[in-house]
Amino acid sequence: MKRGRVHYPLRYRRARSLLYVIGLFWLWVWLGSATLLDNLYHSPLHAALAMYAIAVVVLVSLPAALLAVARMVLAHPRHNGVVVQLPLAQQPRPESAHWWYGEKVS
Repeated sequence: MKRGRVHYPLRYRRARSLLYVIGLFWLWVWLGSATLLDNLYHSPLHAALAMYAIAVVVLVSLPAALLAVARMVLAHPRHNGVVVQLPLAQQPRPESAHWWYGEKVS
């Protein structure tokens, strides 16, 4: 029996969100990270730690962006999907609320 390809739209959305976050990070690095390091002038240790953290995140963001693009290409959702309306399940009505809830329970 031949099975069709399974599509996971949530993976595509997660990859797209990751690209947005990486883009915002790079925009912050380009525009605002110097201000962060300038505000740490009173402590060279804190400035060095901040520079190290920024350098690590920059190096990690490059392969993460490439993997996110690959996931978006491989898991692109179909646009010709069929929407199936499912019937609403009939919930059994509860017998009675516990005595400490009273009638205010929703």
